[in-house]
Amino acid sequence: MPFVRLAERRYARHASRQLLDLFWLEQREHPELNGRSLYQAVVARRLGPEAARAAEVIRRAEESFTDWPVERELRFRHVVHYQIFDEYTRRATARQGTRTNIGAMVARIIPEEL
Repeated sequence: MPFVRLAERRYARHASRQLLDLFWLEQREHPELNGRSLYQAVVARRLGPEAARAAEVIRRAEESFTDWPVERELRFRHVVHYQIFDEYTRRATARQGTRTNIGAMVARIIPEEL
């Protein structure tokens, strides 16, 4: 099982960096976008041919992170956390979850203010 945790941490770290790079790229190319619309554009770019799923990813991130344990505004960090978990569990056959705290890995890469 240590290899599984290592693979999950590596995946989360790498994907967080990629999503942060996409965030800055989208922000430079489309300075008129912010908040939810910016996050959706980043996720759409990440998803490529599955870009139509971006709105669903944002909605699910919002459902997962903005109501509990306290009500708060959706942040890019929440979107990254949800996106990475979703990607990883879709790719990991027969896996229902992760053994790693994806949020902790994301927090090391994605600034809190995003």
